[in-house]
Amino acid sequence: MKKYISVMLALIFVFSFAATASARLVGDVNSDGSTNSTDALLILQHSVGKEADINEKYADVNADGAVNSSDALVVLQISVGSYKGDLEVEDEIKTSFKKDVVDPIISSGTFTLKTQTTVDGEVAVATTMLRDKDLCIETTAKGITVRVLTLSSKTYLVIPDFIMPGVGVYMKYDQQINPTIGDASGARYVKSENVTVDGEELVCETYELDDGTVSKYYFKEGKWVMLSVTENGETTTQKVLEIKKGVDDSKFSLKGLVDISSKK
Repeated sequence: MKKYISVMLALIFVFSFAATASARLVGDVNSDGSTNSTDALLILQHSVGKEADINEKYADVNADGAVNSSDALVVLQISVGSYKGDLEVEDEIKTSFKKDVVDPIISSGTFTLKTQTTVDGEVAVATTMLRDKDLCIETTAKGITVRVLTLSSKTYLVIPDFIMPGVGVYMKYDQQINPTIGDASGARYVKSENVTVDGEELVCETYELDDGTVSKYYFKEGKWVMLSVTENGETTTQKVLEIKKGVDDSKFSLKGLVDISSKK
């Protein structure tokens, strides 16, 4: 059960990359959050036919339709502070499922998100609900339903049917949680691409934070179906079963539950 609780707590942070930045750094071809000599070298390698892991669209820094040494020179000028042009440009995202499907719901501040993952070989379904600054994450493992609640900055562990059906318990949880779902204005758009996952054709939109955290949103026929977040070398993947505005307010109540916080 502790493993499931850990996964539930991790979910609080998995879905915290909802805001899309509208600008990017000129010449940041490797999308590491800075424009420097490394970007210039990558552009030069690409221009002579050597393999270079870059965003080719961003490599045409001077927008002349070609990627060559002239672009590398501009990048070097930017890196030493002698470039006189704009250092940020608007990202052109002609179509963004995330912007159209996910962001309006997340930014509403009151929503329900149901996801699925695998823990120790078993499928676990979790329902995440955000109501302003209050958070509820509920999952059922081995027949036992568990909730993690944050109410007015206080955290509780709830087992709603612990004593008998309809008679549950709760206890204060030591770890303080400050919900930040939807609050990541530094996330910048990297790319969109068609991918195949488990035999299904999906559209993957990639976003990145300055700390290197990468979030990949997967869509099928305009529906959000999966989210993958890579942070500090570890990747967490969740299947998205449902996302909608609104919450079940009864899930945020401790009324009728027995407080066992002080019991040994």
